[in-house]
Amino acid sequence: MISDATLKRVLPPSTVALTGDLIRGLAWGLVAILWLAYLQVYVRMGRLTLADPAGSDFTIFYYTVRMVADGLPMYGTSPARYGIAWQADHLGNLNPPHFQLLLLPLASLSYAHAYLVWAAVSIACLEASMALVFRELRIAPTWKRLLVWGAFTIGLAPFTTVAVTGELTFVLLLPATLLWRAWRRGEWRAAGAWLGVCASLKLFFLLFVPLLVLRRRWASLSALAASVAAIVAIGSLVFGLDTYRLWLQSFERVGWWWMAMNASWHGLISRFFESGGAIVPVWRAPPVVAPLALTGSVAIAAATLLAVWRTGDTSSERDRAVSLLLVGAVLASPLGWVYYLPLAWGPVLAWMGAGSGWQGFRNLGRTGRLALVGAIVLLYLPQEVANSGQPSRLATLTLASGYFWATITLWLAMLSSGGDRARSLLCIGRSGNRSESRI
Repeated sequence: MISDATLKRVLPPSTVALTGDLIRGLAWGLVAILWLAYLQVYVRMGRLTLADPAGSDFTIFYYTVRMVADGLPMYGTSPARYGIAWQADHLGNLNPPHFQLLLLPLASLSYAHAYLVWAAVSIACLEASMALVFRELRIAPTWKRLLVWGAFTIGLAPFTTVAVTGELTFVLLLPATLLWRAWRRGEWRAAGAWLGVCASLKLFFLLFVPLLVLRRRWASLSALAASVAAIVAIGSLVFGLDTYRLWLQSFERVGWWWMAMNASWHGLISRFFESGGAIVPVWRAPPVVAPLALTGSVAIAAATLLAVWRTGDTSSERDRAVSLLLVGAVLASPLGWVYYLPLAWGPVLAWMGAGSGWQGFRNLGRTGRLALVGAIVLLYLPQEVANSGQPSRLATLTLASGYFWATITLWLAMLSSGGDRARSLLCIGRSGNRSESRI
């Protein structure tokens, strides 16, 4: 797992000769401990979801299709009629009507059986996405590599929160990975089609669209429009066009921006000036939340697009572009939950150089590497710790906002990684001789 050559970079050769095997043994012991510890955590999360459905987003998915099957409206009603202790008078479903097509086959199953099927499908999509990433980066999927990489991934909050919520992240990861693969290959029509699938399910993928317009990727934009139109048409035929109006109206009920799992700029501002639940604000001033949140989100989106617009045309630069767009979209989205970050798993690995000896990580420079490591460390913050320490203004700014600090640090590390290229392109542009750079 750790070669003598690697150890000699930080230890004297004599020390490596004496303790190299011991260090490797301890490292494998740590890997085993991480797997054993987190596997039981994931099993416990599944059992808690089955015992208390009120704490899972899968409950929203499942009872939405149950209500539709029973002739009730898709939006605006409560699952209390099914014996679920639900705090609100509505499910709080923000997913578009066509998303429920994926869940319709589960409506005839019990909650427990439906949850197990959903978990199995999610794991299958995760495994398929991993296989695509490994194949694209030409990484041999050896058991040693899977055990080591998995040990340090399984405990990350972006993954554990998917298990806590039963969210659709791993299902969405498959089309998102296909989008990234087509993008890095320059297959723009396919990239547009997969972007349409992703954007039809999660609106923050629309951050890709302005870049396609600027680059005049008309084939990609046409495929995007056709993909979205086809998906919405199918949803309208099954559920009715008026259901889409009800879906748009459901956004007016959103008031949970402040939750610790919200890694976006809007989430930080909401926690700082308004907050909710057990989390107290740092300084109560609700009227400033909306303008500050909007201004910051627009600035993040603009900075992301500007950085990607200046990106070159190699596959590694395209990896950085997709990574920046996805992480920037989470930051700029009003509800940029930390469990959306796995959608950038493939392009981030590629950008770091996972298939080329981690060359991308080495090229970051000391500051960039420290920022990236710091972001990853912060993403190990458990959800229960993020919600702890209240009431406390300091806990709100630190623990409750830990996922925001991790995400923006990751975003800044990505921005800094293209600094030299961006500056050179800018200088050429000022001279009036800049040739067209590509995504």
